[in-house]
Amino acid sequence: MKGQAEQQKGATKTVKKVKTTNKRAPVRLWVKAVFTGFRRSKVQQNENQALLKIEHVNDVASSRFYWGKRVAYIYKAHSLKNNTKFRAIWGRISKAHGSNGVVTARFGRNLPPRAIGSTLRVFLYPNRA
Repeated sequence: MKGQAEQQKGATKTVKKVKTTNKRAPVRLWVKAVFTGFRRSKVQQNENQALLKIEHVNDVASSRFYWGKRVAYIYKAHSLKNNTKFRAIWGRISKAHGSNGVVTARFGRNLPPRAIGSTLRVFLYPNRA
């Protein structure tokens, strides 16, 4: 009888389920780009055309994939708006600039000069493939 009682106690033992976390890196649907300055000549600059250097893009052929893609300059403001301090200026990549993979982008509002050298997000949509 003792053996059966011990077996029944062991049978009612529950196993705890351990929640496993996903150990893969999170998917990022954007590529880093650096705002290098405005498109300009010797005597004037066009503030409505921003020059961006996209990460791992080194020639015109590889920059062609990003033409038409959306770009966001995300910055932090002092006051809350829509329950967040973060704001964004959206733009679109329009064409290549030179042969080293730099592209020209146009934004809804022109980028501020303090953004020169900062990181922008080039989103991988709209996708034409």
